[in-house]
Amino acid sequence: MAQKLKGAVNRPKKPLSNKVNKLSETIAAQASAQGVSGVSVIRVSGDKSKTIAKKVTGKTLSHMRAQHTNFYASDGSVIDSVVALFFASPASYTGENVLEISCHGSIAVVDEILKTLYEQGARQANAGEFTKRAFLNDKLDLTQAEAVADLIESSSAETARAAKNSLEGAFSKKIFGLLDALTELRANVEASLDFPEEDLEQTGHNQQVEKMFSQTNKRYLSLLEETKVACKIREGLVVAITGEPNVGKSTLLNRLCGHERAIVNETPGTTRDTIEVETTIDGYRVCFVDTAGLRETTNSVEQEGIRRTKETIKQAGLVIEVRDAKKDNKLKAKNDKQQLVVFNKTDLLKTKPKRNKANKGALYVSALTGLGIEGLVENIGNRFKKTGGAELTMTARRRHLASLNESHGAFSAAKKKATKSIVGDVVAEDLLQAQNSLSEITGEFTNEELLDSIFNRFCIGK
Repeated sequence: MAQKLKGAVNRPKKPLSNKVNKLSETIAAQASAQGVSGVSVIRVSGDKSKTIAKKVTGKTLSHMRAQHTNFYASDGSVIDSVVALFFASPASYTGENVLEISCHGSIAVVDEILKTLYEQGARQANAGEFTKRAFLNDKLDLTQAEAVADLIESSSAETARAAKNSLEGAFSKKIFGLLDALTELRANVEASLDFPEEDLEQTGHNQQVEKMFSQTNKRYLSLLEETKVACKIREGLVVAITGEPNVGKSTLLNRLCGHERAIVNETPGTTRDTIEVETTIDGYRVCFVDTAGLRETTNSVEQEGIRRTKETIKQAGLVIEVRDAKKDNKLKAKNDKQQLVVFNKTDLLKTKPKRNKANKGALYVSALTGLGIEGLVENIGNRFKKTGGAELTMTARRRHLASLNESHGAFSAAKKKATKSIVGDVVAEDLLQAQNSLSEITGEFTNEELLDSIFNRFCIGK
């Protein structure tokens, strides 16, 4: 992706001192996957890119015109036959002069090309540095930049589509809409400082401000819910497998993840610690956690395992309570959004278990034979599809949710003070804080430490 992204959101930026200073060095790195492949792509970005392009190809490259040419080493020898593509600033992914080289995917060829680029004045790019420069050069806001990484890491068509929406500004536009609403609200609140109360009452100003507070609060609550859903989908579902010892928890885990990850033994208390296995269901990320069996015990090691199990249950998005179908299939099976009762070892039953009002929501499986496992997997997958009750339209991260909650807190404080007729400048100050917290999401207000934390998680060539 070389040109400015379609749908990029344009907003006036704060001085770069509030972010970081622009980088002046020219950088280079392999943009395609590491290892042997048919074709590899190498990217160069910075002021020297055009000069370097002429040195290594022997040609003056035109903007956005791919040319088949040789790539020359510093000593004039030919390293490879390549396709070279040049993007002149600012019409590039980073906003700088950019050179993209498509070469044969030999590790040796890639190494020699990179070596030559470094000799000609480029340096190796840091993780995420190309996208970081796109942010610094106002080609992307911070949510869009993060969406680049989310798109690369997408494990399903739905999450990929959501990441693409965020990349094109879906999330940013919602934030900017809230910012505009807060700006208008501040303007109306501050108007009360300039006009007598009786004049404002005559014009219906107070009623108007009250209505704006109410409407803005609804926007906050809607976006908070959508952001929570987006975070959950991106991070994946943590599923805790719980139950008494020897009911088949470890066998069920092995069946669900498709291989023997947990030790299976008939001796109760075999699993002393939590075992985590990450897999995908319908393209969604799922982390299964096999926990220690819950029972009364005097064994200190087993007690610690039980303590950890209880902590896992608190943090899990779904708890699968495994029971022995032969022993307690008549017990009440309470199921809700966070809990699912699974009766295991149905292969040992002489007759088919009877459904009743108490256990109609439970699932009957045999982890040993695979009976009923397909239905269990489908049930878990539906947990994602039903999350939030609406189609996933964007991706979001924990930091977005934290800043949004902080902003809503400041807004709520302003709303409460306005209701109590506290002086307008105090209310306006809370609204300003709400705006600043929102601006942290898109990067209008941020710091170098946050940027480093975000972009260091990117791959080198992005």
